[in-house]
Amino acid sequence: MESLTAERRAAGRLLDDKEALACAITDRLYAERPALTERYGAVGREKCLQDLRYTLEHLIPAVDLGEPAMFAGYVRWLDELLRARGVATDEIARSLELTERVIRERLPAEEAGAVAPAIRAGLGALAAEGGR
Repeated sequence: MESLTAERRAAGRLLDDKEALACAITDRLYAERPALTERYGAVGREKCLQDLRYTLEHLIPAVDLGEPAMFAGYVRWLDELLRARGVATDEIARSLELTERVIRERLPAEEAGAVAPAIRAGLGALAAEGGR
């Protein structure tokens, strides 16, 4: 039997832990930026959590297939969508940075390393858009 690649293992772990990861990332973002609670309230926090679930759902196949550009495309679309709703690009970038940090804390190093290129591609897509 062939052993699973780090990408395949990481994708499976992200899928299994999606809810816990989304909650941890949301908690970190709101702890770091208390003004988000004032600005968006409880409804905004729930929307943030929902968006992070979606982000992880788009990250998983990009990691599984080893196609960081897939995730970068999603991040470009997300940035455009959220900017139209008054969410700054830097908030999206910070959530991706926290996503990488939480994943590095929770996944074995090899698996976390397999996730990093997709997250970096997403951050690169935001930077290429000029940090609007």
